[in-house]
Formats: sequence, structure tokens, C-alpha cells
Amino acid sequence: MLSATGNTPEIVELSVSSWFYRNRAIAGFENPARSLYVSIRELLENSLDACETINVLPGIRVVLTNKDETTSEDLFSADPQVLNLTVRDNGPGIQKENVPRLLGKMLTGTKFQYKQSRGTFGLGGSLALLYGQVTTQQPIRIKTGLIDSDYYTILQMRLDIEKNTPIIIDESQTPKPISEHGTSISYSLKGDWLRSKKRIISYFDQTSVMVPYSSLRFETPDGEVFAYPRVSVNMPPAPKEMLPHPRGIDVEMLKQMVVETKTRTLLSFLTSSFQQIGKKTATDFLIETQLDAKKNPSNLNLDDFLRMMDAFETFPKFRAPSADSLAPADEELLTAGLSRLNPEFIVARQRDPNVYSGHPFIIEVGIGYGGALSSGLSLLRFANRIPLLYDESSDVSNRIIRNLNLKKYGLKQDDPLVFLVHMCSTKVPYKTVGKEYIADVDVVRKEISLGLMDCLRRLGELVRKKHKATRKMRRENRLTNYYSFIANTLESSSKSSVSLAKLFSSLEVNKNE
Repeated sequence: MLSATGNTPEIVELSVSSWFYRNRAIAGFENPARSLYVSIRELLENSLDACETINVLPGIRVVLTNKDETTSEDLFSADPQVLNLTVRDNGPGIQKENVPRLLGKMLTGTKFQYKQSRGTFGLGGSLALLYGQVTTQQPIRIKTGLIDSDYYTILQMRLDIEKNTPIIIDESQTPKPISEHGTSISYSLKGDWLRSKKRIISYFDQTSVMVPYSSLRFETPDGEVFAYPRVSVNMPPAPKEMLPHPRGIDVEMLKQMVVETKTRTLLSFLTSSFQQIGKKTATDFLIETQLDAKKNPSNLNLDDFLRMMDAFETFPKFRAPSADSLAPADEELLTAGLSRLNPEFIVARQRDPNVYSGHPFIIEVGIGYGGALSSGLSLLRFANRIPLLYDESSDVSNRIIRNLNLKKYGLKQDDPLVFLVHMCSTKVPYKTVGKEYIADVDVVRKEISLGLMDCLRRLGELVRKKHKATRKMRRENRLTNYYSFIANTLESSSKSSVSLAKLFSSLEVNKNE
């Protein structure tokens, strides 16, 4: 944009929401089909997180209806339609004063903590609502009720893109049963249901596998209802918020931590600001970096920061990050989830915690075989319990499975096999903001490979036992059939012999007469 003189470009400052909307494709909002899928995904995952935060078995209803007054045939038009999306959960509800900030402002949320969570950027839910407003110009309706409250709060609002602020249009309250609680979000958006239908239903299918303790219900514009009743009442323990690990920060983060600390010595700063650093470890670290343990952190200069950062990467006495900040599904829940697919055999394994770039992670894998599964290999990918449906060919799990030597385990490429890979971490190594596939990180690749090989060894044993039992049964059936044939033959021969004896006897009598 040029200035009034036409010579110098005008300097324009974009707000956070304005920038992300203009570049929304990086978060998956690149076309009406994918935007519809991402919108449902983001809001559903927010609901699951809300329920799990208070250890309540999730019960979530998603309703997608056609907002236009069109005939059923119009639903299959190639043009995007105006649809109405409602996502309702039984979570803790949201304080009235927090609703506008949490749902109407970019990069505002409860997930900027050092612990595992589905969300990463505090962006997806707000951007989904923003996409709906921009494509339909309709307001957003939020209905929320707190636990032990006797009323629902109902808000209608719009989002100010340029200022990254919500605008409340209307506010009211309505009575509610004391036992009910949760949040319902309803808004309009343009989406291509025909093109996204298969992907969205697959997303619900896979989510029900990873969270078998949830009850999900999806109502489509076609009038179909997909219900996923819970098959387990066990939930993983909630992850704990932890302090950062020294190997997972950079200079700017370290500077910010120094600004925020209330400690007055470097020794106390290290022991109180980082996990897995005790007094002895901190003392040894400061001796190696030649920094005074009694120095005030606020007096550190740039050389001090750089010296500390270099030592953070190489100091050998730091223990690995704690896995308390993670909440893996565990083998029991993976088995319960895979049972939804009705395979004949299920094998699941959870690897021990490991670390990359200062962030702890746990790999969980499972394999289903036979039963109702289709022939051939299929892959279910998850990260922090989120199904990953796009860009499968780029994912590290897919590359590993393509290179597996199945013959070594008595299996074949056309056997009915489903592989499940789940990575949980405080920082999943996604390659895109859209969170669609995991990068090929060496230590992550190693953990997935070892987990899958462990499962394949066990599965190979089960399949070999099955084949051995089948072969034994076939031999027994052949022998049974052979013995039956011999018995019938002998019986027939015996009957023939008796008949001949009777004939000869009758002939002898006649001769004598």
C-alpha cells in the first residue's frame, strides 16, 4: 500500500487475529472442505480437554445442520454451503468473565503450560470461530453452566479481527438443573460437507479408538447419526504441570525467566526455575560455567546468558525430564479402543519415557489382526490423543511401517493388519501449524520402531499358534473323515457278507428240498 505521496509504502501493523486470518491456511483453513473438518476437530478437542481436566468421563454431542433452506439434493452440490455447527460437552463450564477472552481472542488460553495437552498454540478454536464469522457474518452463541451453579449464562458475540478483541452483542441467563454443567458453542460457517464427510467421520471413528472412555455423538446434515458409546470407564491420570527442563529452552526464554524470577542468587534461580536440578547439580553447573552462585540473576549480561545456554546443552549431570507432565493412554485403554474395530488379536505396548530437545515423550503402539479388519495394512496415527488424518505419507510412522519385514514375524503384506502409533509429549515435533504429521526425529523413530517390533513378535506368536491349531484341526478332520469312510465301508461290507450268507443258506435249503 502506497502513502498519499505515492512514493513510500505505508507501514501497516496487523493484529494477531488479522495476521492469522490472512494466513489461515497454515493452520488448516485452506478450503471449505478442510476448514469444516478442522473446525469440528478443534472444538471437539477443546471439549475433551475440558472434561479430562476435571476427571469427568466426556459426553460430547456434535450437531452439523444445513442452515440454508434447500432441498436434500442441494446438500450434494459442489458449492460450499452455510452450515450450523454446535458442539456441546459436559465439562466444568466457563466463568462468564472468561468466555470472551478464551473464545474470542487469539493466542489466549489455558494450554501454555509445561504439560501434555491437545492444543498447542491457543489458536485453533478461536480461528475456527473467526473463520465462521468471516464466511457467514453471523454471530457466535455460547451457552455455559458451571458445576453447582443453578443457571446457564448465554452470550452472543462477534470477533473484532483488527483489534483481536471480542464484542458482546447480548447476554442473558436461564435456569438449569444443578446436576448439569458444561459448555455449548454454536455458530455458522461455510463448508463443503460432501467433500469433507468421509474425513470427518473417519476422525470420529479414530477419536473413539483413542478415547474409549468417552461417549461421542455426531449428527450430520444428511440426517445420519453416528454414536460411539464408551467402552471403558477408566481415564488416564491428568498430566501435572512441571517446570521447564534446561535442555528445552533458548536464550530469549532464559531472559524472560530471569525477568520474572523473585530469587536473588543464581543458585536459587536454578533450583527453583527448572525441573530435575537440585542444589548439588546446580552448584556443579555453576562451577563448570564459572559463574558466581551468589550472583543476582538480574545482573547477568549477554555473555553470561550465552555461557549458560552452551552449558545447558552439554552439561552431563542433568537428569532426563520428568514424565509426570505426560498422560499416556496405557495398554489397557489402547486395547479397549482397538476392540472397537473387532479384530481377532490385539497387542499393545507402551515404551519407557524418553526425551528429545529437552522435552519428555512416550510412544505407545498397538496392532490389531484379523477379525473384521480388511485385508492389507492400515495406520492410525495419534499425537497427544489427536487423530492425524492428513499427510500420512510424510509421517515418520508411515515410513517405519513401510520398511517393516513382516515375513520375519510370520505375517504378510496382505494380512488384515491395523497399526496404531501414539506419541504424547509436552512438545510434539509437528512439521506444520496444522498439526497433521510428526517429523522424522531420530530418537522418536527409534522408539516407534522398537515398540512396533515388540508388538509384532507377540502378534507373530499368536498368529503362528492360530495357524498351528488350524493345521491340527484340519489333520484331525481329515483323519476323522478317513476313519468315518473306513467304518462306513466296513459296515457296508459286513452288511453285504451277512446278506450273502443268508442267500447261500436259503439256496442250500431249497436244494435239500
